[in-house]
Formats: sequence, C-alpha cells, structure tokens
Amino acid sequence: MYAATQASAPPPPDPTTGMEMSAVRISEEQAIDVDTSTSSVALAKAAPPAPVAAPAPGRGAPGPAQPAATSRPAPTSPAPQPGAAPAAAGPQGTQRGAAEASAAPAPLLVYTAQVAMAVFEVGASLGKVEELARDLGGFLARRDDRAITIRVPAARFDEALKRLEGLGDVVQRNVVAEDVTEEFLDLGVRIRNARVVRDRLEKLLEKAAKVEESIQLERELARVTSELERLEGRLKFLRDRVAFSTLTVSFQPRSTETITPSGPRLPIDWLNELGLSRLLNL
Repeated sequence: MYAATQASAPPPPDPTTGMEMSAVRISEEQAIDVDTSTSSVALAKAAPPAPVAAPAPGRGAPGPAQPAATSRPAPTSPAPQPGAAPAAAGPQGTQRGAAEASAAPAPLLVYTAQVAMAVFEVGASLGKVEELARDLGGFLARRDDRAITIRVPAARFDEALKRLEGLGDVVQRNVVAEDVTEEFLDLGVRIRNARVVRDRLEKLLEKAAKVEESIQLERELARVTSELERLEGRLKFLRDRVAFSTLTVSFQPRSTETITPSGPRLPIDWLNELGLSRLLNL
C-alpha cells in the first residue's frame, strides 16, 4: 500500500529546470525593455521639437533660443472663375478709361433764346438787331413790325445775347438748350440700315425674272427710298440747328408821359382864363 502511493506521486521538480525557466523569462523581459527604449528613441528623433514659450518681459533670464521657423510656400492667387472679367491694371485701366472718355462724342446742343425788350424807337432797334446778326456771321430769319428772328453761329451765341441786352430794357428773357445727341446718333444708325436695304433691293431687282416679283421689289424700293430721304432731311435739319442758334427779339415801345406845369390855382375860373395864374408863376 505504501509502495503504491509512492509510485503514483509525481516526481519532485528538478532545480535546474526551474533555473532555466527563470533565465528564459528574465531574458524575454530584457528584450522587451530594449525594444521599448529603442522605439522611444526613434519616436523622439522623428517628432519635431516642441516650441518653447517666450519668457514674459521683465521676468527672469531669457530662455533658450527658439528654432528657426520653417519656410511656408507663397500664397497663390485664386484661379479666375468662369464668366468673371479680368481686372485691369491700375495705370492701364486709367489710360483705357481716359481713352474711352475722349472717344465719346461731344453733346450736340441746340440753343434758342427769346427776349422781350422795351425801347423808345422800335424801327431803329430792329435795324440794329439785323446788323448785329451780320456782324457775328449770322443771317436774318424773319422780321415784322415789332419782332425779329436771327440765326448766329452757336459759338457766338453768348456774345450775341449780351449785345442784344444792351439795346434797351429787358422785360423778359428765356434761354433753352436742347440736347439732340441721342436723336442724332439714332438717325445715323437708321440711315445706314436703310441704305443697306436699298442696295439689297436694287440687286434683287436686277435678278428678278418675273414681272410680279419686279413690281413688288420696285414698290418696296420706293418705300425704303422715301424713308431714307425723310431720315436724311431730319438729320440735315438737326445739323443746321446745332450749327446756328436762334434768337427771337420782340420790342414794345416805351410809354411816354406828358408833364404839365403845376402852379397855384385861383379860386375863380374866369381869373384863370385871363391867365393870372401864369403871371403868378412868373
């Protein structure tokens, strides 16, 4: 019984085996420590140095010098969006604006003046106005008993107005400047288009093979030609009004009052008839 119990009991542990296992465990722990320290050193070398905060002014000694800042790429201008107009340079944009302003047509103005004056001699004043128009390079447009209309060059309109005001007392004055630039430009465009249509109709009329087509083309050509002549007449009229200003002067005779001598009047009428009041005035 005792022998069986001894046979089934496990054998005692070998002291050499325990020592070998402890050595293996210690070597594994050292290897893990070495790997950990190596990884820490590698990470420390790869990571950038932490920025050192600058010391507050007046507190202690200055800290260590900060590392130089890394260079950053220059900012690039944003790409232009589709449909956006390119911005003009400063000097070039100014020159372009000045060129466009100088290329713009000058305004076309029609000057008209109406003046009413009071004079002693109406006939003589009418003659002076007509002579004034000839002196300034103008001409007489209309004249009647008390009014006269003259045309003078637009450049001398102010001079003519000042000289007219010196002929008598100005009772009423009305000066109007009408801008016809828009109408003038519109007429020029319509005239060019009408000429193009007229030339095209003339070419079609030359190639027409049927009588009906020829009649229709001649009728349309006559209409276009009439419209073209009307537009050209209006344009000529505007040019004349712009070149020569119109001044209309109307005169009214100045009233004259008869002054009667004043003196003492006698209370009896028949004494006044005898002329005693005249003797008293002497």
